[in-house]
Amino acid sequence: MNISSWNTSKKWIICLLTGVLTGISSIAVGQSNGISQDTALYRFFGALRNADSNVISVLHLGDSHIQAGFFPFTTAFFLQQDFGSAGRGWVFPYNLANTNGPSDYRWNSTGRWEADKIIDRNKSTDILGPGAIVLTSRNDAPTLAFNGRQDDDRMDNNIRQAELFFDPGTDDSTISVPGAGVDISPAPFEGGRPTLRKASLTFPAPVQSFQVRWDRQNAQPFRFYGALLQNGHNGVLYSAVGINGAMFQHYNENNNTLIAEMEVMQPQLVIISLGTNEAYGSLNAAAFRAQIDDAVKMVKRYQPNACIVLTTPPECKRVSKKAYRRKVGKKYKTYYRVAYYPNPYIAIVTQQIMSYCRENGLACWNFNSVNKAMMKSFAGGWSGDHIHFNARGYQLQGKLLYEALRNSYDKFLKVEKTHKILAE
Repeated sequence: MNISSWNTSKKWIICLLTGVLTGISSIAVGQSNGISQDTALYRFFGALRNADSNVISVLHLGDSHIQAGFFPFTTAFFLQQDFGSAGRGWVFPYNLANTNGPSDYRWNSTGRWEADKIIDRNKSTDILGPGAIVLTSRNDAPTLAFNGRQDDDRMDNNIRQAELFFDPGTDDSTISVPGAGVDISPAPFEGGRPTLRKASLTFPAPVQSFQVRWDRQNAQPFRFYGALLQNGHNGVLYSAVGINGAMFQHYNENNNTLIAEMEVMQPQLVIISLGTNEAYGSLNAAAFRAQIDDAVKMVKRYQPNACIVLTTPPECKRVSKKAYRRKVGKKYKTYYRVAYYPNPYIAIVTQQIMSYCRENGLACWNFNSVNKAMMKSFAGGWSGDHIHFNARGYQLQGKLLYEALRNSYDKFLKVEKTHKILAE
């Protein structure tokens, strides 16, 4: 899925706040846009209330709906407007992996890289890291440069601390970062390989870009897993990890990714947005439910204090193409009539996610219901395949998730206030 980015951040903000969301009526939002079992989020809300004195980590996990960035970082934008920003969160060189990613930053390198993703059957490595994707190089001195867009007001690309995760393939590699006063603290990182490393960079003043070089003396593959960026302030640190084509099954079969995410990001809230790809394969309801359970149990095992919210997928369509022949001049040409119809498996996926959450006391945002109730608002928000949204549609979805979380948070504050009054 390739979604074109908008020209300027000012246009993005103006359209988002004034034009894009005009289709959201207060009645529709108030009645249908809520989070079921939202008391399961009260621990997170309690931490969020003190965001001015703590870093509140959020992990949004998913598939192609998440990888492009428009959906999760719209939610992040509004949460950080309310509770403060702790920085950009998780970033990865998607452009060097020849796949789409968020448009507010870019990575550069002089060398060639190969990518392995969590969905690949013939991966060259079983360690994919927190991003569910890894870059590999054979260069003896690989170099990577991160460049955040300074004209993009959506995300906070001011960097004071950066944690880089990599495997140099040797114990005697060195790392260097150009720039005066940059403190570098390399250290071993647990994760299944003895040469896994984490390098913590501390910059004396906020930067929007940096370059890193590794030097090593062997021909073993060098692997880069991504970076976690913070600005040195308290507030919400919102990280998104999405891989095109991903399903619950992929994260379970490669559960080192889930384990690494819990260790690296230490999220207080985990949002899981999966299920679309399952609805376009050979769906077995019982097997799908078991896959949900395996992923949830893995998160709880390695981050027992994290709150979890599952979201249901959009009301995606299937496409039907019928060929017909038409005479053009002296020759006949083949044309196709294209029709879209509902995918019945979306309803099964939605029902399984909702019932699993209800029976296990997990929070659930039924976006499928919201999406159907607001079809007019989303009419211009679909991409050509009617499976994904365009930028406008994802921004609307992200704003709706923020509002659902905010509604539940406000309810939490009222409940807390009531308990305090009764206690007095």
